Amino acid sequence: MYSYQESSLNCNLADNETLNSIERFIPQFVDSFSDSAKDKEELFFLFPVSQDGKDTQAFKILFKHQDQTSIDNLILNLTKLSFDKIANCEDSRNQRSSLRLNTNPINGSPVIAEILECKYLDGFNYATMKLILEQFTDALIKNNFPIDIFYSENNDSSDSFQWTNIFLSIDSRRAFVESWQQLEISKEIQSLLLEQSICESSNTFRQYKVL
Repeated sequence: MYSYQESSLNCNLADNETLNSIERFIPQFVDSFSDSAKDKEELFFLFPVSQDGKDTQAFKILFKHQDQTSIDNLILNLTKLSFDKIANCEDSRNQRSSLRLNTNPINGSPVIAEILECKYLDGFNYATMKLILEQFTDALIKNNFPIDIFYSENNDSSDSFQWTNIFLSIDSRRAFVESWQQLEISKEIQSLLLEQSICESSNTFRQYKVL
């Protein structure tokens, strides 16, 4: 069912470090990690889109991979290059099984990633949600919306999932929301989703692909 595994690290810049430190670190890290990375692995850095224009101390590292040895290799390379002097990342690794819901991927970088953390209501799960997702996917294809969507289920808890929308830009996201809400099927799908799950408010990131 799922296309790949993904793991994420939630990080904060160390004292006296800035996002420029991350920018300088990334090329060095890519040179080191790419020698041992496996085919089809992808690595992203995600920085929150600030509403007030202020720099943020928090960011995410997102890694799409096939097995546990891949994430172990990622951590090993971060450690080898003393990444902990630049940023502090949570020891816990959020690991999920993921699939792409649409067939029109957005491959640019950077892009806007809108992430929602959701939970299934009692008695519901992916099996009951699948038909709704198929309806949603069909509507996206029919209307040729420029959006990439990923469904990710936590490996240690089948009652929670993550929903990620990828847009080319903030303006692209705004245009999608306006167009989608005008469709009659959008109200039907939203109602069906609310019957089965509840989601927290979304968080928006500027996502950079580095590998």
